[in-house]
Parts: sequence; structure tokens; C-alpha cells
Amino acid sequence: MNILSQVAKGMQENLTKTADIIARHTGFIKRLRKLSGSGFVQTLLFGWLSNPQATLEELSQTAATLGKTITPQGLDKRFTPEAASCLQKVLEASVSTAIADEPVAIPILRRFSGVYIQDSSTIILPDILAIIWPGCGGSSEKNTSSALKTQIQLDLNTGKLTGPYLQPGREHDQNSKIKDLPLPEGSLRITDLGFFSLEYFNPLEVPD
Repeated sequence: MNILSQVAKGMQENLTKTADIIARHTGFIKRLRKLSGSGFVQTLLFGWLSNPQATLEELSQTAATLGKTITPQGLDKRFTPEAASCLQKVLEASVSTAIADEPVAIPILRRFSGVYIQDSSTIILPDILAIIWPGCGGSSEKNTSSALKTQIQLDLNTGKLTGPYLQPGREHDQNSKIKDLPLPEGSLRITDLGFFSLEYFNPLEVPD
């Protein structure tokens, strides 16, 4: 199965059954409604994927194309802490879905049991989200208080992608969840200096 088929299968599962289950567990859906958990997630995903600046009216139109009827005002009322928790957990479920592409055909990499590239990207968020996702601040008065950092890891030998994991933009790269993922013996880990730590190195065994 190629990576596109894997992504399609995994996304279909996560955006339907998984999203509905998570919506109930997070309290976002307490009773049967016209807009289910999966309908809400799909509306935002496809709506903002098409237009990152989509208005409530445009999002309600996206819901209509999905067979869900909801007014812009009704959709606005759905933006609650429970909704945010639901969306985050759907993302976490998607992260746990195994995605792998064709491995890199470079003979020298086969000398290692795994070749892991790890990196992060930072996304600036509106200042109002600083309580949840604090940023590092800066010289600008706006859009510096809140930021989201995403962490990913790619094994070149297998093509397996791990992540993205989320953390506040203010946190150091060394606090990433990926740091605690065990690597097989004989593997190679490639990162920038932001991830450097002596804890990653095993102590040398000195003979008596």
C-alpha cells in the first residue's frame, strides 16, 4: 500500500468513526444532534483547507456540501473548550496512525538500523491563545504572545513518519515527546543543535 492509500484510509477512519467517539468522550457531543462530531471536524478541516480565512458563512456552506445543515450562528456556538479538546484529540489519533513511504535507496544508510531525522516548525497564533499555547514574545505588540510548535520524526530507512506532536512555542525542542521515543540500537539520529543533549549519549564502558 503506497503512502497516498495509507493517508486516505487513515484519514477516513479518523474523520468518521474516531471523531464521533472522541466527540462524546470530550463532552463536545452530549446528545444526538444534526451536526455530529465527525461533521464538525470535517466542516472545519475541509472549509479551512479550501480557504484558511473562511468565514462562518463559508464554513456553514461547507457543512451543507457534507450534508449537514447548520447556520453560521449555530456553528459559532460550537466553538467551545470541549470543541478544542475534541479537535486536538482527533489530531493525536491521526498522529498515531502509521504512515510510511518508500525508503530512501541509499546503500550507506543501510549500515544503520534506522536513520532518524527530527525537526520542528513554529506556527504563530492569535495572542488570545497565549494561555493555552504561550509563545516567546517579541518586539511586535501583536501576534508574538502565542505560538504552536510541531515536532516530527522521519526514518529514512523505512519511510515511517512520526508526528506531528504539538507543544507550546515557548517550550524548548528538548521537551518534545519525540525525545522520549526509543530508537533501536545502531541507529543514527540527525537533528539541529536545538535538540542536542548529553543525555542522548550512552556512557562509555571503561574496561578495568
